[in-house]
Amino acid sequence: MTGPASFPEVPPNPPAPAPAPVPVPAPVSGPVAAPARVLVVDDEQDVRELLTETFRLAGFDVTAVGTGVAALNTAYAETPDLVVLDVRLPDFDGADVARILRDAGREVPVVLLPKPFSLENVVTRVREMLAA
Repeated sequence: MTGPASFPEVPPNPPAPAPAPVPVPAPVSGPVAAPARVLVVDDEQDVRELLTETFRLAGFDVTAVGTGVAALNTAYAETPDLVVLDVRLPDFDGADVARILRDAGREVPVVLLPKPFSLENVVTRVREMLAA
């Protein structure tokens, strides 16, 4: 017999590759602005629903009601940033609702909604008034 067997030297296991760093989004600086609150007032349910969905898709927080009295109660309770008012409501004229709000010290911008109207024009007008 010959001496002890010699084994070839085995290199050590190579280190496992380090996992790739996961990108972390940069923190948002400053407070994040809440969406503008829009009060939609129209007595026709289908129009009210169409306006509500359109404004929500445009990024607004929307409350919708069908009468002038409900509009006034909601405006006092929730303080919207803007009111979209149908010109003709069953209990008040839209201009009367706007006047009552102003007389009560609610300096909220109002868009009177003529019929027929273009959704694009109404959303554009609301954005312009809120930016002013």
